[in-house]
Amino acid sequence: MSSAVARIAKPNLRNLHVQEVKRNLLIATGISTLAGVGWYFAIIKPRKDNYARFYKTYDAQADFERMKAAGVFQSC
Repeated sequence: MSSAVARIAKPNLRNLHVQEVKRNLLIATGISTLAGVGWYFAIIKPRKDNYARFYKTYDAQADFERMKAAGVFQSC
């Protein structure tokens, strides 16, 4: 005679909190690493490249002369 109700295995509750903390730390580390890498390639790298491109052709003396001719400085 077969039973209509099946027995369910007992859940393993020993060290359950420690296991969940480890899992959550791994997930948090992965997400934060992905966020950091994404931030670098989406924000930091283009900004550094823009600064490098700007200062590659920037002439500080010509910029000073332009501002001096415009009357920006009172002492010159």
